[in-house]
Amino acid sequence: MQTPLALDELGSVQFAQLCQAMLGVESVSAPWGFTAAAREGVETPSGARLPGPAVVVAAWLRDGSRAPEAAERLQGIVADAVSAAPTAPASVLLLTNVAAAPALEDTELFVVGPDDLWALVRARPSLRYRLPFLLGASDLSLLVPDTARAASSADVAAAAALARVFVPTRAYAQALAVLERHRFVVLSGPPEMGKTAIARTIGLAALSDGWELHECVRPDELWARFARDRRQLFVADDAFGSTEYHPETAERWAFELDRVLGALDDDHRLIWTSRPTPLHAALRRIHREHGVERFPQPAQVAVDATQLDVGEKALMLFRHTKALAAPEEQIELVRRHGWEIVSHTHFTPERIRRFCENRLAVLAAADSVDVAAAVTAEIREPTKAMAASYHALAPEHRAVLHALVDTPPGPVHERDLAPAVRRHTREGLGSSLAQVVDRLADHFLRTTGSDSVGWAHPSWRDLVIDELATDRRTRVAFLRDCSVHGIALALSTAGGSGGERALPLLRDDEDWDVLAGRVAAVLPTLEAPELALLLETLADALRHAPDTSSAELVPLAAATCTELGRLWEAADAAPASVGLLAAWLSLAGELPEPPPPAERALARTWIELLPGEQLDLLAARELAALDDWLVVTDLLATAAPELLDRLGFPDGQTEALRAIVASAHGLEPDLHAPVRTLIVRALTRMARVVPPLADEARAAAAGLAYADALRSEPEPELRELSPELELLLEQPLPSSRDEQAIVTRVLRDL
Repeated sequence: MQTPLALDELGSVQFAQLCQAMLGVESVSAPWGFTAAAREGVETPSGARLPGPAVVVAAWLRDGSRAPEAAERLQGIVADAVSAAPTAPASVLLLTNVAAAPALEDTELFVVGPDDLWALVRARPSLRYRLPFLLGASDLSLLVPDTARAASSADVAAAAALARVFVPTRAYAQALAVLERHRFVVLSGPPEMGKTAIARTIGLAALSDGWELHECVRPDELWARFARDRRQLFVADDAFGSTEYHPETAERWAFELDRVLGALDDDHRLIWTSRPTPLHAALRRIHREHGVERFPQPAQVAVDATQLDVGEKALMLFRHTKALAAPEEQIELVRRHGWEIVSHTHFTPERIRRFCENRLAVLAAADSVDVAAAVTAEIREPTKAMAASYHALAPEHRAVLHALVDTPPGPVHERDLAPAVRRHTREGLGSSLAQVVDRLADHFLRTTGSDSVGWAHPSWRDLVIDELATDRRTRVAFLRDCSVHGIALALSTAGGSGGERALPLLRDDEDWDVLAGRVAAVLPTLEAPELALLLETLADALRHAPDTSSAELVPLAAATCTELGRLWEAADAAPASVGLLAAWLSLAGELPEPPPPAERALARTWIELLPGEQLDLLAARELAALDDWLVVTDLLATAAPELLDRLGFPDGQTEALRAIVASAHGLEPDLHAPVRTLIVRALTRMARVVPPLADEARAAAAGLAYADALRSEPEPELRELSPELELLLEQPLPSSRDEQAIVTRVLRDL
């Protein structure tokens, strides 16, 4: 019966890492794995102590017990290790992927075979965290508890597929260490360097340890799944499906992050992956709102190509080639050109994946080409092959990719993708949407069990945007039919792999004219979140777009402000939300000549939120309404102070507000901390915007803040790292003179 742990897939290097992690011994490199000698007795993985002097042998054979004469080869390896020992050993500990036990005379032999190793991997979650390639080589149905899998919302299948090829780099070890210490880690860096892979692999290891795993694009998704009584790991990944900077998303995370960090504990952890632009925007907001000391600065791990050493790159190439079950001619090409591939300056985990999956077979069969040059070209310029794949698609397939660009970030359910497809295919599809998506799956798209569709990698989205941008007719057609998400793409800044792309679909006057017409057409139909996206994207474009675009951008933003104000001024219009009013005023403030404020809309919202004298500060809804009213008042004080005068502020509201302040003075000292924080914030804002009550409001806020300080819990001490993580972080990197030998050693096991 085959062991549920496919040790034959590991190779001698990763098998040696497994054995070292189990035993914690120093090793000497040997052709089959490692040999270590000790004068004193050593402990077996199960804790039994062997008499010394002892020899530890890790022996990995390609194909394990199926290898020709495996038992005889194993006998020879053990005999060589015994004869090479400085003194005759009293015992030998053999760890092997071969289900055979060699015979020794006058020496005690303890064998840890495939079944024993599987039992140890299954029993030790710490091994699976430290060496996550074990997850890719194991039967996950026997490692992941059914209850944890059922309660998880993450794409477990995608994480399992990653584990099949994942190599734990030093960045992975650092991320794991920071997460263990702070319960929170940020993985920041450019695309294609493995941020998402690290996050999902840590998540899969946690899932095998009984944690729930949840992926979330927005903070509200995190709160919807948060459960205090269960162990949960959240992955907030801005790489899921998008490489644009979405200002409203960064602001939303920044606004919520302080609260999120406060909710984390030993049973709740968060991994946040981010490109530099949205991360820096969110940090600015956090520092502005909460101060630098509220953000755990050490909880940041930069993932960069320079952090990948040659051994890690060689193992990545090994794992991807192994996962393909490649025939011998492809394996021989990898062995022959492994050093050129691994040492290439443009090597990234994502590029090597595409190279192995898409081009390896073609290159191995091409006897008449310069294979070395072709390998170099594939790694240096993978987008050429990607573009060729894109142009080979039928028009309806390209239309589906265009439609996916015109949807919100993150995986999209097929029922939500369908309207976008209808917008961008006037004649309709020749096949069902499900069939078209199925043909695009794996190469361009990734599907999940919940019928959601996303990009196989964000770089595919980048390529589709670039192709749209360079094809004038297709670009204009896209702008003519797009939704607010396509409009936001056209107006986006800091997009692309390095944040260098701005206004990607606006290249000439016709583009601007078509976009202006589309904005005017969709504006009356937009819901509040879509309006917020449009307003914030326009404001961000005014701040960061090239100056050469101002002649077109300023009139578009001004017209949008004016028309939205007119819609809000209608007699039958509902009161606008505070967030929308703030976004509208923020956009107006970026214009050289701001339009007049929509006074009727502002007054309608202000009156709707006006607090009464009997307000209950402990009622969450009433407290939120008070805070919103104070925000609107603050906005009016800057944008329309004369309107506040006409509304009778502050004289008409002073007594009601004084009663609220008095009720704050009378609150019990054991008030729940989060509620106390909200009340202090409202009182502090009241002191700023209602001058007659400034002293009274500050005194009430200070009293509650003082009570909070007396009862606040001390800052938790950083926990010590586990011995496994300490050992992993302390492992030295190989010297440059050994690098080529390392590549050869790794790839010989293919």
